[in-house]
Amino acid sequence: MHKTWNKPLHKRKVWKSVSNTGKLIYYLQPLVDNLFFIWMQPLPFPTLLKIGYSCGLFFFLLLPFLCPLLVLVFYYGIFQYVAEQHLALVPPDNLDLLGAALHLWRFEVPNQKYLIYVTMYIDRYRVIMTAISSTIDYMRMALSFVFS
Repeated sequence: MHKTWNKPLHKRKVWKSVSNTGKLIYYLQPLVDNLFFIWMQPLPFPTLLKIGYSCGLFFFLLLPFLCPLLVLVFYYGIFQYVAEQHLALVPPDNLDLLGAALHLWRFEVPNQKYLIYVTMYIDRYRVIMTAISSTIDYMRMALSFVFS
């Protein structure tokens, strides 16, 4: 903390005049540097792990926004349950959180042959994602041979 406040931008008068966007950019610089460092790692570090690391990093970045949102959804569900059970209020279809959750919980594929198609599509996109990431790795390898 002591090192941060001794930086030139953190002089009290200058820091008060910086906009909120400027402060956000200032504090996000180490995070972006870390992200660039991971993506510029040499070849044995595969692209799929870099994608997973980036997604994890963005998830932790979004946690301050996701937590209040999940709390709001949870309390709206409690409010809807109490309103339906005790006050006999029926929510509109586009705001029926409990009905949507119940529909998802009881979801079942009516025709079993569709399950085969779903698994085939999931496998297809898994193979496509692996092929794209391998292509990126091979292109980086070829470029490293050309420019070294």
